[in-house]
Amino acid sequence: MGAICGKEKSASKKVKPSQAPQPQPSTTVAAARQAPAQAAVQQPQQPQQQQKQPTSATAHQKEPIRPAEQVSTGSSGSKSKTVKVEKELHKYIIGTKGATIKQIKEDTNCDVEIPENGDTITVRGSSDSDCQRAIDMINKIKGEHKTQSQKDKEYNDMKDDHEKEHQRTEELYKKGQEKVDRIAKERDDLHKQADKAFESGDKSLGHQLREQAKAKTQELEKASKEASRSVFLSKNAKNDKFTVDLHGLHANDAIELLVERLDEIKSQKGKEFTIITGAGNHSDANGPKIKPMVHKLMKEKGYTYSEVNNGSIVCTL
Repeated sequence: MGAICGKEKSASKKVKPSQAPQPQPSTTVAAARQAPAQAAVQQPQQPQQQQKQPTSATAHQKEPIRPAEQVSTGSSGSKSKTVKVEKELHKYIIGTKGATIKQIKEDTNCDVEIPENGDTITVRGSSDSDCQRAIDMINKIKGEHKTQSQKDKEYNDMKDDHEKEHQRTEELYKKGQEKVDRIAKERDDLHKQADKAFESGDKSLGHQLREQAKAKTQELEKASKEASRSVFLSKNAKNDKFTVDLHGLHANDAIELLVERLDEIKSQKGKEFTIITGAGNHSDANGPKIKPMVHKLMKEKGYTYSEVNNGSIVCTL
């Protein structure tokens, strides 16, 4: 036991106070030595963080302002479409006391924006399909009405078409008229020959020539009717049997052909029958010929009819 204690005392003598471990001072010195280096590394990063903060704040401020919200009708995902409608037709899109535009909105769940000036109407809705339905309704209404310029163009086109049709009718008549004129000349020549025969005292020959002239008159009337029928068939080639165009025909022939058609379809009770008479623009100073004759015929036969325009009527069979 004494020996062991002696060794312990010897060991304790070898450890001097100056050589004892001092971890706390060593750690403090190392940290002090490293601090300047860490500070040197960290100091350049601080300005960068300060520069990023304003950018982040700016982005945060601009985020709520989006184009979709500027044009929306209350939904961030709204859609829009436009359609051109002439300003003078806007009243039909709006309707009496706004009834039509209200109906469009209710049926499509879209807002409809009609400008005070300009022709472009904008519709806004939650989907493309809703917008398209609103556009389709607007286009349908637009198609049911015409601008004044469109009406003027249609009228001028109609006048041009009528003039072209009149010229075509005249050409058709000329083809048949050559035969009519030839027969008429032959009849006139027979009358002249008959007169000479009577003057010379040859009554027998005079009566014979007069009979031949009468036959030519009948032949002339037949040729004239054939010419009118040819013109009638050509003008009505594209019409069904419930529409006839008498415009430009000789008046008496036109009425005869009309009566034939009425007899042909009279069993079709309740059907509408359209008769194009023409307005009489190419008639003489006495005015239109066919139109008043057709009106008279309708009354005589007891047909109910009404004027579609100045040049045509519709009657009920």
